[in-house]
Amino acid sequence: MTTYETHCGGCDAPLTGRQRQWCSDACRLRQYAKPLALRDCRLCGQPFQPINSRQRVCRFEVDNSWGDACFEAQNAEFNRQDDVVLYWREVRDSAVCEGPTCTAEIPYSGRGRPKRFCSARCRVAANRAAKKGAAK
Repeated sequence: MTTYETHCGGCDAPLTGRQRQWCSDACRLRQYAKPLALRDCRLCGQPFQPINSRQRVCRFEVDNSWGDACFEAQNAEFNRQDDVVLYWREVRDSAVCEGPTCTAEIPYSGRGRPKRFCSARCRVAANRAAKKGAAK
């Protein structure tokens, strides 16, 4: 058997009729608009006001400033992510055909996964070489 609250979760007024948790829409909305409780930043340990339930660190350049340990840690992470993106762009843009005898460079088309082969001829040759190697 399900039991329901007897008083409103927001204003503690008694519930009537079909009301289960809130006495009115205004009370329900007022309850959801409350700011979240202060949290401690995972990087610097300082308390901050989160803007959503998933935020775990101070807001970059808002809750901290240049020279703070938290700012430096977030800036280093941002730069590391930039370096990773640049690395993968370089790998993507410098693709070489995987054909057995081909060394042609393949330009990136700008969308999707980079091509592995420069032509259907190279793709078929690589497939045949792979089958021949597996048969031995």
